[in-house]
Amino acid sequence: MKNKKGVISVSSKHIDAGIEKYKGEIHLHLQAVIKSAGFDYTPYAFNDGRILLVLPNKTCAFLYDNEELLTESLSLES
Repeated sequence: MKNKKGVISVSSKHIDAGIEKYKGEIHLHLQAVIKSAGFDYTPYAFNDGRILLVLPNKTCAFLYDNEELLTESLSLES
């Protein structure tokens, strides 16, 4: 379900299939920033610029339209 801000909630059963289908790669720089902010999330970058933010144990995920939206949502801007 997509909200008006460009974020889609993804259920756990669709995470692995989505990563495979859209060829998601762990975004290492973003992962380091997220961890330094105290979050335990894994960000996957897709070729089209979207970011899948996976919560621990793949309990669920959130698909952001772009990295900027994710950064704003998590208050990661310095």
